[in-house]
Amino acid sequence: MKAALLLLSLILASCASKQWSASHPYYRESPSAQEEIAVLGLHHAVVVTRDKWFAKHLEIPRDSVYLLLGRQVEEAFIRELQNTRYPNLSIWPDSLYEKLPEETQRLDEKIFIKGHFPAQGVKLQNANGSAPKHLILIHECTLGLDLVKDNFFDYTLINNEEEAKRTSEALTVILSYTLWDNENQRALYSAVAEVPLAIPHDIQPGDVAKVSIFAADSLVAGIDGGVR
Repeated sequence: MKAALLLLSLILASCASKQWSASHPYYRESPSAQEEIAVLGLHHAVVVTRDKWFAKHLEIPRDSVYLLLGRQVEEAFIRELQNTRYPNLSIWPDSLYEKLPEETQRLDEKIFIKGHFPAQGVKLQNANGSAPKHLILIHECTLGLDLVKDNFFDYTLINNEEEAKRTSEALTVILSYTLWDNENQRALYSAVAEVPLAIPHDIQPGDVAKVSIFAADSLVAGIDGGVR
Protein backbone atom coordinates (compact mmCIF):
# COMPACT_ATOMS: atom_id res chain seq x y z
CA MET A 1 0.00 0.00 0.00
CA LYS A 2 2.79 2.40 0.93
CA ALA A 3 4.59 1.57 -2.30
CA ALA A 4 1.43 2.30 -4.29
CA LEU A 5 0.97 5.63 -2.51
CA LEU A 6 4.60 6.54 -3.15
CA LEU A 7 4.24 5.71 -6.83
CA LEU A 8 1.06 7.78 -7.06
CA SER A 9 2.82 10.71 -5.36
CA LEU A 10 5.69 10.53 -7.84
CA ILE A 11 3.28 10.42 -10.78
CA LEU A 12 1.33 13.43 -9.47
CA ALA A 13 4.55 15.35 -8.84
CA SER A 14 5.69 14.58 -12.37
CA CYS A 15 2.39 15.75 -13.81
CA ALA A 16 2.51 18.93 -11.71
CA SER A 17 6.03 19.88 -12.83
CA LYS A 18 6.35 22.70 -15.31
CA GLN A 19 8.55 22.99 -18.37
CA TRP A 20 10.48 26.25 -18.18
CA SER A 21 12.51 25.82 -21.36
CA ALA A 22 12.13 24.47 -24.88
CA SER A 23 14.72 23.32 -27.42
CA HIS A 24 14.28 23.03 -31.16
CA PRO A 25 14.73 19.46 -32.46
CA TYR A 26 17.64 20.66 -34.58
CA TYR A 27 19.45 22.44 -31.77
CA ARG A 28 22.51 20.20 -31.85
CA GLU A 29 25.36 22.56 -30.95
CA SER A 30 25.53 25.69 -28.81
CA PRO A 31 27.23 28.83 -30.17
CA SER A 32 31.00 28.76 -30.29
CA ALA A 33 32.79 31.00 -27.82
CA GLN A 34 34.71 32.54 -30.73
CA GLU A 35 31.84 33.38 -33.04
CA GLU A 36 30.21 36.75 -33.37
CA ILE A 37 26.88 36.86 -31.56
CA ALA A 38 24.49 39.75 -30.91
CA VAL A 39 22.14 40.50 -28.04
CA LEU A 40 18.93 42.47 -28.57
CA GLY A 41 16.20 43.85 -26.35
CA LEU A 42 17.93 44.07 -22.98
CA HIS A 43 17.56 47.79 -22.36
CA HIS A 44 13.79 47.92 -22.68
CA ALA A 45 13.39 44.50 -21.10
CA VAL A 46 14.77 45.63 -17.74
CA VAL A 47 12.03 46.43 -15.24
CA VAL A 48 12.65 47.35 -11.60
CA THR A 49 9.85 46.66 -9.10
CA ARG A 50 9.47 47.98 -5.53
CA ASP A 51 11.19 51.26 -6.35
CA LYS A 52 10.21 52.74 -2.97
CA TRP A 53 12.00 49.90 -1.13
CA PHE A 54 15.13 50.23 -3.24
CA ALA A 55 15.18 54.00 -2.79
CA LYS A 56 14.99 53.66 0.99
CA HIS A 57 17.48 50.83 1.42
CA LEU A 58 20.03 52.09 -1.10
CA GLU A 59 19.52 55.75 -0.14
CA ILE A 60 18.92 56.97 -3.67
CA PRO A 61 16.14 59.24 -5.00
CA ARG A 62 13.04 57.27 -5.85
CA ASP A 63 12.82 58.85 -9.29
CA SER A 64 16.38 57.63 -10.02
CA VAL A 65 15.87 53.99 -8.99
CA TYR A 66 14.87 52.73 -12.40
CA LEU A 67 17.66 54.59 -14.21
CA LEU A 68 20.46 53.69 -11.79
CA LEU A 69 19.53 50.08 -11.08
CA GLY A 70 18.54 49.40 -14.67
CA ARG A 71 21.95 50.58 -15.80
CA GLN A 72 23.65 48.36 -13.20
CA VAL A 73 21.68 45.34 -14.39
CA GLU A 74 22.53 45.93 -18.04
CA GLU A 75 26.22 46.62 -17.53
CA ALA A 76 26.85 43.68 -15.19
CA PHE A 77 24.82 41.30 -17.36
CA ILE A 78 26.60 42.19 -20.60
CA ARG A 79 30.04 42.29 -19.01
CA GLU A 80 29.56 38.79 -17.59
CA LEU A 81 28.45 37.40 -20.96
CA GLN A 82 31.48 38.94 -22.65
CA ASN A 83 33.99 37.93 -19.98
CA THR A 84 32.88 34.35 -19.42
CA ARG A 85 31.41 33.02 -22.66
CA TYR A 86 30.96 35.36 -25.64
CA PRO A 87 33.97 37.70 -26.03
CA ASN A 88 32.72 38.74 -29.47
CA LEU A 89 29.27 39.64 -28.21
CA SER A 90 27.85 42.85 -29.65
CA ILE A 91 24.90 44.85 -28.34
CA TRP A 92 22.43 45.88 -30.99
CA PRO A 93 20.06 48.80 -30.42
CA ASP A 94 16.70 47.95 -28.95
CA SER A 95 15.06 49.73 -31.87
CA LEU A 96 15.88 46.69 -34.00
CA TYR A 97 14.25 44.36 -31.50
CA GLU A 98 11.13 46.50 -31.07
CA LYS A 99 10.50 46.48 -34.84
CA LEU A 100 10.28 42.69 -34.94
CA PRO A 101 6.87 40.97 -34.95
CA GLU A 102 5.53 40.20 -31.49
CA GLU A 103 4.69 36.57 -30.84
CA THR A 104 3.79 34.23 -28.01
CA GLN A 105 5.83 31.07 -27.53
CA ARG A 106 4.57 28.11 -25.55
CA LEU A 107 6.97 26.28 -23.26
CA ASP A 108 4.44 24.20 -21.35
CA GLU A 109 0.70 23.67 -21.00
CA LYS A 110 0.58 26.71 -18.72
CA ILE A 111 3.82 28.54 -19.51
CA PHE A 112 3.99 31.12 -22.29
CA ILE A 113 6.53 33.81 -23.09
CA LYS A 114 5.82 36.91 -25.14
CA GLY A 115 8.47 38.64 -27.16
CA HIS A 116 9.62 39.95 -30.51
CA PHE A 117 11.01 37.44 -33.00
CA PRO A 118 12.59 37.97 -36.44
CA ALA A 119 10.35 37.20 -39.41
CA GLN A 120 10.82 33.98 -41.34
CA GLY A 121 12.98 34.07 -44.45
CA VAL A 122 15.01 37.17 -43.59
CA LYS A 123 18.34 37.33 -41.78
CA LEU A 124 18.44 40.10 -39.23
CA GLN A 125 21.35 42.49 -39.61
CA ASN A 126 22.44 45.74 -38.03
CA ALA A 127 23.15 49.05 -39.71
CA ASN A 128 26.66 47.90 -40.65
CA GLY A 129 25.34 44.89 -42.53
CA SER A 130 26.52 42.41 -39.90
CA ALA A 131 24.34 39.27 -39.74
CA PRO A 132 25.72 36.88 -37.09
CA LYS A 133 24.73 33.24 -37.04
CA HIS A 134 23.11 33.50 -33.61
CA LEU A 135 21.17 36.17 -31.75
CA ILE A 136 20.23 36.34 -28.08
CA LEU A 137 16.79 37.89 -27.70
CA ILE A 138 15.99 39.23 -24.23
CA HIS A 139 12.22 39.37 -23.77
CA GLU A 140 11.88 40.28 -20.09
CA CYS A 141 14.35 41.04 -17.29
CA THR A 142 12.62 41.98 -14.05
CA LEU A 143 14.53 42.92 -10.89
CA GLY A 144 12.64 42.73 -7.63
CA LEU A 145 12.29 41.16 -4.22
CA ASP A 146 11.29 37.54 -3.59
CA LEU A 147 9.85 37.23 -7.09
CA VAL A 148 8.43 33.90 -8.28
CA LYS A 149 8.47 33.16 -12.01
CA ASP A 150 5.15 31.31 -11.83
CA ASN A 151 3.37 34.59 -11.11
CA PHE A 152 4.88 36.09 -14.25
CA PHE A 153 4.56 33.29 -16.78
CA ASP A 154 1.97 30.75 -15.61
CA TYR A 155 -1.19 32.13 -17.19
CA THR A 156 -3.32 30.59 -14.42
CA LEU A 157 -1.46 32.62 -11.78
CA ILE A 158 -0.55 35.92 -13.43
CA ASN A 159 -3.43 37.78 -11.78
CA ASN A 160 -2.17 36.89 -8.31
CA GLU A 161 -1.43 39.95 -6.22
CA GLU A 162 2.06 40.23 -4.80
CA GLU A 163 2.13 39.66 -1.07
CA ALA A 164 2.86 42.82 0.87
CA LYS A 165 6.03 42.29 2.93
CA ARG A 166 8.04 44.53 5.24
CA THR A 167 11.17 42.43 4.90
CA SER A 168 12.68 40.60 1.95
CA GLU A 169 14.81 37.47 1.78
CA ALA A 170 16.22 37.71 -1.72
CA LEU A 171 16.88 39.93 -4.67
CA THR A 172 15.49 38.19 -7.71
CA VAL A 173 15.85 38.50 -11.46
CA ILE A 174 13.17 36.92 -13.62
CA LEU A 175 14.60 36.49 -17.11
CA SER A 176 13.02 35.23 -20.31
CA TYR A 177 15.13 34.86 -23.43
CA THR A 178 15.62 33.05 -26.73
CA LEU A 179 18.67 31.85 -28.62
CA TRP A 180 17.75 32.57 -32.25
CA ASP A 181 19.16 30.86 -35.34
CA ASN A 182 19.62 33.86 -37.62
CA GLU A 183 20.50 31.73 -40.63
CA ASN A 184 17.43 29.48 -40.55
CA GLN A 185 15.10 31.88 -38.71
CA ARG A 186 14.03 29.68 -35.81
CA ALA A 187 14.13 29.66 -32.04
CA LEU A 188 16.78 27.16 -30.98
CA TYR A 189 16.28 27.52 -27.25
CA SER A 190 13.90 29.56 -25.12
CA ALA A 191 13.67 29.68 -21.35
CA VAL A 192 12.43 31.46 -18.27
CA ALA A 193 14.91 31.70 -15.38
CA GLU A 194 14.31 32.68 -11.75
CA VAL A 195 17.60 33.87 -10.29
CA PRO A 196 17.70 34.70 -6.55
CA LEU A 197 20.40 36.26 -4.40
CA ALA A 198 19.93 35.92 -0.65
CA ILE A 199 20.05 39.20 1.29
CA PRO A 200 19.77 38.01 4.91
CA HIS A 201 21.34 41.22 6.26
CA ASP A 202 19.57 43.67 3.94
CA ILE A 203 20.80 44.72 0.52
CA GLN A 204 24.50 45.49 0.21
CA PRO A 205 26.44 47.62 -2.29
CA GLY A 206 27.05 45.55 -5.38
CA ASP A 207 24.16 43.11 -4.82
CA VAL A 208 22.26 44.31 -7.90
CA ALA A 209 25.32 43.72 -10.06
CA LYS A 210 25.88 40.35 -8.38
CA VAL A 211 22.39 39.01 -9.08
CA SER A 212 22.67 40.32 -12.65
CA ILE A 213 25.88 38.33 -13.06
CA PHE A 214 24.08 35.25 -11.77
CA ALA A 215 21.33 35.88 -14.34
CA ALA A 216 23.89 36.03 -17.16
CA ASP A 217 25.46 32.80 -15.91
CA SER A 218 22.02 31.19 -15.84
CA LEU A 219 21.44 32.20 -19.46
CA VAL A 220 24.77 30.72 -20.55
CA ALA A 221 24.11 27.49 -18.65
CA GLY A 222 20.66 27.23 -20.20
CA ILE A 223 21.88 27.78 -23.75
CA ASP A 224 24.73 25.29 -23.36
CA GLY A 225 22.55 22.76 -21.56
CA GLY A 226 19.62 22.98 -23.96
CA VAL A 227 21.39 21.16 -26.83
CA ARG A 228 19.43 18.08 -27.86
